[in-house]
Amino acid sequence: MITERFKRINDVIQADKSVMSEGCKALVLQDFAEKFSEYFDLNGLPRMELTCKNGAYQIQIAFEAERIKKFNVLK
Repeated sequence: MITERFKRINDVIQADKSVMSEGCKALVLQDFAEKFSEYFDLNGLPRMELTCKNGAYQIQIAFEAERIKKFNVLK
C-alpha cells in the first residue's frame, strides 16, 4: 500500500517537473536560434520536444536551414 502511494506521488512530481511554460519554451528556442544562426541560415525558429522519463529529461531540437555558413577553425 505504501509503495503504491509512493509511486503515485512520484509520478505526480515527475509529471509536474516536465511541464515547461510556453513563455519559457519560447525563450529557450530564441537562445538556440541565436546560437544556431552563427553556423546556419535558419528558415525560422527551432522546434523542441521535451519529455521526462524516469527522472531524466529527453530533449529533441530540430530546425531547418537554407545553408551552412562557412567559417574558419582557429588553431
